[in-house]
Amino acid sequence: MNIEASQDETPNPHLLDDAQFEALEELLTSDAVPEDCMDLEMLDGYLVAVLASPRRIAPERWLPEVWSAHGEDASFGSGNRMQRAIGLVRRYYNELATTIGEPEGWEPFCYAASDGDSLRIGEEWIEGFAQGLELWSDDWDRGVPEDAAQAVRDAIDTMMAPWADEAAASAADDATRLQWLELAVTSVGQIIGQWRKLGLAPVELLSVDEPAAPAPASAGRNEACPCGSGKKYKKCCGAPR
Repeated sequence: MNIEASQDETPNPHLLDDAQFEALEELLTSDAVPEDCMDLEMLDGYLVAVLASPRRIAPERWLPEVWSAHGEDASFGSGNRMQRAIGLVRRYYNELATTIGEPEGWEPFCYAASDGDSLRIGEEWIEGFAQGLELWSDDWDRGVPEDAAQAVRDAIDTMMAPWADEAAASAADDATRLQWLELAVTSVGQIIGQWRKLGLAPVELLSVDEPAAPAPASAGRNEACPCGSGKKYKKCCGAPR
């Protein structure tokens, strides 16, 4: 046994185990979350874009978009299950934050398409990534050297271009789509590489402690819910069951 090699191979403590991963996938499609909640494929692309931003995007900004595109119109099921979902999403954020751009590699999570599916491989992932890009500040390139900013713009354009061409995307087979996803891995690595060279966007991991269900008196009905969903208390854990 090579002792030196085993000492170097320190497991990433932020990786979800199989049970947590399956629980997250199940919760995102359960009645604990709104019907238009992101599934795991879209969430993966969304969080990658959030993490690729040169300026940290606070969870208060990106977390509500995970649950619903309709903001305040969202309704939630069990408060305890919702808090469980929030905790797992935050854990998944930490997993991606510690694997994207690292030498051991990272690849997008995508569902395999089956006969009759209306969505093709990678469609939800790239849609999630595009949603995450919308959270980048309008002046994200302020203070960034022009050559670095242009390199980032080029990397984004390169990875998005195949999907933007509707005719090409419609005609592309699964093997081609997987190549486009490999291109996305390269492009995201280039983006994060630029920020690291400039000392921008340091990884800031999130707390993943799952809070106990808040009592009705713990928040005003129009205040932010203590569970961290980003919704008002009356729309989340304080909603009638």
